[in-house]
This record gives sequence, structure tokens and C-alpha cells, in this order.
Amino acid sequence: MIPKLTSSKNRANLLDKFVSKGIRFIYRPKAVLLLLSGLAGGVLFSSCSSQPSRIIISSGDVGSYYYSLGQQIHNSTYATVKISVNNLQSQGSQQNLKRLLDHQADFAIAQLDVANKAMREGRVKAVAILANEYVHIIIRKDSGLKMFSDLQGKRVAVGNPGSGISFTAKRLLEADKLSVKQDNSDFDQAFKKLKSRQVDAVVYVGSLGASKNLRQQFVNNSELKLLPLEPALINSLTVFDPGSYQGAELPVGTYTSRPAIPDQKLPTLSTATVLVTRPEMDRRTVALVTWSILSTARNYSQFYPALQNEEPEILLRQGIFDIHPAAEEVFQRGDPRMALMHYWQHNSDLQAGVFILASTSILGILLRQWRRRRSQKMITTTATRINELKLLLPDHPQQALDGIEDLSQEHRLMFVEGTVTTEIYEQLRQKTQTFTDQCRRLLELQRKKFVMETLLLLDEWQATLQTNPEEALKKLSRIKQQYRDMLLSDQLDIEAYVELMQLTLISLITLVPKQYKNGTSYVKHD
Repeated sequence: MIPKLTSSKNRANLLDKFVSKGIRFIYRPKAVLLLLSGLAGGVLFSSCSSQPSRIIISSGDVGSYYYSLGQQIHNSTYATVKISVNNLQSQGSQQNLKRLLDHQADFAIAQLDVANKAMREGRVKAVAILANEYVHIIIRKDSGLKMFSDLQGKRVAVGNPGSGISFTAKRLLEADKLSVKQDNSDFDQAFKKLKSRQVDAVVYVGSLGASKNLRQQFVNNSELKLLPLEPALINSLTVFDPGSYQGAELPVGTYTSRPAIPDQKLPTLSTATVLVTRPEMDRRTVALVTWSILSTARNYSQFYPALQNEEPEILLRQGIFDIHPAAEEVFQRGDPRMALMHYWQHNSDLQAGVFILASTSILGILLRQWRRRRSQKMITTTATRINELKLLLPDHPQQALDGIEDLSQEHRLMFVEGTVTTEIYEQLRQKTQTFTDQCRRLLELQRKKFVMETLLLLDEWQATLQTNPEEALKKLSRIKQQYRDMLLSDQLDIEAYVELMQLTLISLITLVPKQYKNGTSYVKHD
């Protein structure tokens, strides 16, 4: 609703709404009126003539979670922008992504871990996050298996070769260095084999409780249970591939309440379900599809429960950097179809307010546009710098942390100086804070690893001290030199270096007196 023109504040608010559309005006009232009418009519005509009538989405098998998502996208696009969806059946994420890259589909539904590499390479762009998918490891209650690592040497159903389940299962096995007998049976066949003990476990990746087929398996087979993932495995994948995975929990009673399955909170991993397209895809098509999902976001809560309570503009793009520009614009500005004609026909206040536009300073309009473009450029530049720092993260996490903290300080100074708005600063802060947390987690893991390795070295040194004192002294010198080399090569910070040196000194002070008591005197001081 356009505000009444009874105050200067309302007139300014009305002007800001026009400026947000990116329209340039001239001073003459008649010219402005003609410009508005022509622009509204042209946009309306363009919308009717160029809007696509049909798109192709590669999803999943009939009855699967992905196929249901594809049907919901069709319901949304047809109801809001009159676009029909040809919902292609597939084996899952990997086949969907291949079809998209081979131009056999316009959009694809895929797990984020499957699409992440192509997104980093710039071959695909995200449109929206549609859900979070959780890793499920299903076993028989009488299998004797307690943790994921117990699957070593077992027979494990890892899904169809073209599925995202197969991709994630292999990542888990590689990360935990497990060797199993892989079975590529489809969903139904895998559970038949589990029931007949032809396989020991079934790997499934899907939205929490959204798969009716999985829920039915638990209802019909009381001998089934879920296996937890070890915290070390979860930490390994979330630290070294934070763009793909995050730690999660399967809540009690997700699939059945009596008996509760699972019967306790189970630690696991999750990856997002993302709708992706090619970068060169028609911008208007991407914008219309994005708007259809955003405007009907509550209908996706069956797949993404958080949409019931949180803002969809944030949730549907949370955690993704490589988003299609047309989709990003919709999340920021709303309906891509120009609503000016509608306002013009049904709001006398709008017509009365046209004269305000005639008296608006062109310089003021250009200044707002310049600030908007500069803010967008700053967000893009920040994302680029974070991507550059990500390359340092595996080998030089301290440098990456120093770099991201310097970037955060730059943003704070710009905010204090008033060169960026609160909204833009908050977006920048969220991006830098996420990466800062990743750096600190990795540094903490490395520090613990260094301490553990030092304890092992000291154990070995202590054993040598008992049998060969001279060799023990040589090893002590090598240990201290190793600490110095690690410090100089930035593999160790100064606090960890001091801690390790103190630990070595304590061990030396503790053991040397014992040697004197035994009647030996061979310790030299350096």
C-alpha cells in the first residue's frame, strides 16, 4: 500500500520505493508521466511475451524425496508465474548434475556436497536451498555394530551409482579409511538384502523424516536401528570441507515413536539440498523460478521444517556463496515482475505522487544507485577474498585466520566511518564470522594433534633414556629443533611452542633425578 502524501516523511518513503526500482527521471512532469506509463506498459508486454512456459528439472525416482520436491516446484511455478515443470526421473544427485551440465535439463536438484566442486569451478550456480539432508546408517539390531568404524570389512549398500547417497557414502568411507564390500542396490532392494542378511548396513541420505519410504521401512521392520557417526569423523569432514557438510543430530523418535527410532539423539552429518542451474541460464527464467519458491516457501516445510518459523529470504540462501545473480536479486528485492502498472491503476496516491518524482534531484538518485552498486561490489569482493583465503586454510590456517581478521577489521572501520550501511555490514560480518570460526576450529585440531605427537615423542624419548642415555640426549635435541622448525614454518604458533617446550622440560626434570638415583651421571646441560 502506498503511504498517504500528508507528510514529508511519507513523501520521502514513497520516493525511496521508486528509487529502489532503479528508474531514472527527468525534471519535466509531463515527460516523467509519459516515461512511467510507457515503462509500465513495456514491462507488462515484455512479461507476457518473453516468459517461458515450460522448464525441465532433473529430480529423482517416482515416490522419492527428490521427485516430490520436483512436483512441489511445479506446483509453485505454475500457481505463481504460469510455468510448467517437466520433472525428469533420475537415479539422484550425480545424474541430475550431469544432465544439467550436458544441457539435458534447465535445473537440477542435488546434494550440496555433490554440486560443490562444480560450483567452485563456476560451472553451476545455486538458486535456493530447499532442505537439509541427513546421513543415516541403518543396521539390524542384532548385528553387533556399535559405531560407523565397525563397518570395516562389512557388506554395505551405498546406493545407485548416479545417486548422491553413493557420493556421500564414498566420502565417509574414504575419510574414515574403511574398506567395505560395496553394494549398489536401489532403495527397496537394499532393504530386502538387509532383512535377509545379504548386507550388513544401508547408507541413506535424505531430508529429516521426509522420506515416506524410509519411515515405512522402520514401521514394518522392528529389527532395524540407526548407527551413530563418530565425532572425529564428523569433525574431519566439517573442518576440511565446510562448504559441503555440517554436524547434525537425528532427534529421538524421528521415524517411529513407539518404540522410538532413534531411541536417543544420534550424532551425524548433514548436507543441503540445493536447486542449481547453469550460470548462462536465462536470468528472467531463474528469477521467476526463484520467486515462485520464495513466495510459496511455507509449502516446502514438509521437506525443510525450519521454514515454518524462520524468514525464507534468509533460510533459502543461507550458507551458499555461489548463488545465481538473478536469484540473489529476487531474494533482495522480491517479485521480478514489475508491479508499477498495478500500482498505477489501483492507487490514486501513486498518481498523486508523480509530481514528487519530477522535483527529485538526479544527483540524489545517482548517488543512491552508486551506493547500492558499491555495496554489492563490496559483498562480491569479500566473497572473492574469502575464497582466496580458503586456499590457505588446509596448510596455513593461521595465515588464513590473520587474513580474515584483517578483513573483518576493515569492515568495522568502514562501518564506524559510515561508508557502509548497517544491513551491508551485517551481511559482511556473517560471511567473515563463518570463515573465522572454520579457521579457529582447524587451528584447535592442529594444536591437539601437535600435543599428541609430542606426547608420543616424549614417551619414545623416555624409553630411550632408560637404555641409551647418549642417544636420548640426541633425540631431545632433535625434538627441540623440530619445535623451532615448526614455529618458523608457521605450522605452530608461539603459545603452542612454549607449551610444548614446557612439557619437554617437565619430562626432563622428572626423569633425570631417577637416573642419578640409579647411580648414573650422564645428563649434560645445554
